[in-house]
Amino acid sequence: MEKTYTKKILFIGMPDMAIICLHKLVAKGINIVGVVPPGADEPTNKLMVDTAQNLGLEIIQYNISLNEKGFLQRIKNLDADLGVVASFNKKLPKELLQLTKDGFINLHPSKLPDYRGANPYSHVIINGEEESAITLHYMDENFDTGDIISQYRFDVDLNETMGTLFYRTNDMCASMLYEALDYYETHTFPRKPQATEGDFKLAPALSFQKGNIFIDWSKSAEEIERFIRALNPFIGAMTSYKGNFLRINSAYVIEKKHNLAPGTIYDTKNSLQIACGEDILEIDSVQYGAFFISSGREFVNRINPKKGEILQSE
Repeated sequence: MEKTYTKKILFIGMPDMAIICLHKLVAKGINIVGVVPPGADEPTNKLMVDTAQNLGLEIIQYNISLNEKGFLQRIKNLDADLGVVASFNKKLPKELLQLTKDGFINLHPSKLPDYRGANPYSHVIINGEEESAITLHYMDENFDTGDIISQYRFDVDLNETMGTLFYRTNDMCASMLYEALDYYETHTFPRKPQATEGDFKLAPALSFQKGNIFIDWSKSAEEIERFIRALNPFIGAMTSYKGNFLRINSAYVIEKKHNLAPGTIYDTKNSLQIACGEDILEIDSVQYGAFFISSGREFVNRINPKKGEILQSE
């Protein structure tokens, strides 16, 4: 016999994590009384709205601010027991956090309190972590600092990319959230306070605009290879050659000593090999400006780079 859920759940989120979670919860019969998509001006708004409509759920939208009076009144009218957040790019104001009986809980794809921030996926790989986690926690007025409810730890694969980690954790988060809401139907969540001060690893956003997606060739080939995987495929690790951006999609480390300046083209016989602060990086896949995407070997054949030329870090 299928279980009946009576607790009223308000769901807030944005693609892709939110869509994966929403489908799981609806399939399991969780009583979702309202869905808040990203703001009307956000590019992912329509995708989230369409998903909620196709699932037959009530949609509650705001235009720009989560403090809009009409929006907050509609949330209050739901009389929800609990708010759930699955990936969101705005901080929830105190006024909103107080509009459900038992507060709000959030899914975060890291081993909190480490990797608070917008992009734990990349920073876990950049730092060479062997283990990561997904965390379900209560929300307060700061990002990712509320009391922990549960945490599931898992191994980071040797060849993990931002993409593989992103999709793996989305699926894990959906399962964790359903199990938590199933428990919540008849129980109160446990709460373990997080340390709010300390030398924690952070996970700030990475973007072209912030200027933090460019390869630092003075780092070791091993570090750069991790950086490339950490930005693949959604962001892309960047360098430049002859005034055109060169996005590196994948590469291999060659353990070889050299005395060249970092960023110097080491060899072009079989592929594009770049001297790093330590060892050599062989480029496997690149995007050259708006011209083409190719293997490193095809890039060499088409563009004819020369040994001794230097790639730029920005």
